[in-house]
Amino acid sequence: MLTKSNNEQLLTIFRDEILPKIDELRKYQGKDGQIVENTHRAKEILVELIKNIKVIYNSLNLKEVGAAFEEDVLNWIERGLNVPPHFDNTLIAYRPPINGEITFFLGPIVTPNGPNKRGFYFEAFVALRDEPEIMQPIEKELPHPKNGCESLKILAGTQGFMEEKCIVFFPENVKTKEKVTTQNFAIFFFNKFHDIYNEDTLKRANIIFPEFKFKSKDMDRETTYQARVIWGYLHDYFHHCGNKPFDQNIQAKMNFFAGILEEIKVDCQTIITLNERKYPYWEEITEFVLFERLLRYPSQHNAPRNFDSGTGFFLFSWLIENGQSIYKDNEYTHLNLPKCIEELKILVSEIEELETIQNDLEYKEQAKQYVRRYLLPSNNNDKFVIPENYFIYQENKNVNAPYLKFSVGTI
Repeated sequence: MLTKSNNEQLLTIFRDEILPKIDELRKYQGKDGQIVENTHRAKEILVELIKNIKVIYNSLNLKEVGAAFEEDVLNWIERGLNVPPHFDNTLIAYRPPINGEITFFLGPIVTPNGPNKRGFYFEAFVALRDEPEIMQPIEKELPHPKNGCESLKILAGTQGFMEEKCIVFFPENVKTKEKVTTQNFAIFFFNKFHDIYNEDTLKRANIIFPEFKFKSKDMDRETTYQARVIWGYLHDYFHHCGNKPFDQNIQAKMNFFAGILEEIKVDCQTIITLNERKYPYWEEITEFVLFERLLRYPSQHNAPRNFDSGTGFFLFSWLIENGQSIYKDNEYTHLNLPKCIEELKILVSEIEELETIQNDLEYKEQAKQYVRRYLLPSNNNDKFVIPENYFIYQENKNVNAPYLKFSVGTI
């Protein structure tokens, strides 16, 4: 029997015994998680995985999750592996980790902003929850209503988590029969952010805003992790505030247009709060938030269909149309940060005014109309047309950012 002190042994079992099986199983899956080829072999792998992961879950005092995983797998086999899996029981049984605790999860999971092949493929991760002490005074000053935001360092995982830029694991990411309507945890792998920001986002920012004086360059991994945790906490804190808190209105705000306003609102509130309260790394985090939204998110390969890309295109276009903080002269594109923050306050007030609408249908319709001022509809299957106001599109698209692959040695 493993114990939590045997973390290296746990990782060895995961990498040597579990990961190869998952990697093979993924090859036989369709985008909805169903098995589309080699059904007999897929069944063998799933039965083997039941035994393998029980060792992991038992060692982490998550015995109930191992039993629920077995139940979900056997139910899927009985229904037929050619239909999408349902992992409701596994998700219900799962308990997110306390600080300092190792955790593990395996199931059909969509990994947003991960590798280009998007779908409910079998994914897994081993991770350590690490809440830095720097958060304690912030949490005391701004106590989270529910505090479901968890900061973790991923130690090992499948392709969806260890390649490219997915840093989240939410309940709604798991393939289930019943639609997820509440979010009782939100896990973030913030130790991936150092590479994401430095290898991608900061490269874009240096090229597109060449005269900007960056505070966020040359930060080491641990400092970057702590700063990213602060952003994550504030972002999630504001999700739980206001007239329509996300956790209580998840179905209304999972709507594409309302969702864009929600994400932009809480990030703007994060920036405003940082600049008012001067929390640690407040200048660096402000740059994190703005350049991630304005530059990296719109660079996604499927940008006109990507939700996060939509948030960046929307924010940039709103600032161009309603403010003066981003402007282009004959030589460069410029960002006036103090002026930008004042403009963001106006944007937040307009979004909050929409949230006074109590009827969900009317709220979603008004949110759609508001977003459509900046993200026009497309004639094909895209969610929107790239805004003309996003005049840095081609320049941003041409930035050479590497395909990121993470390993224990780099995170």
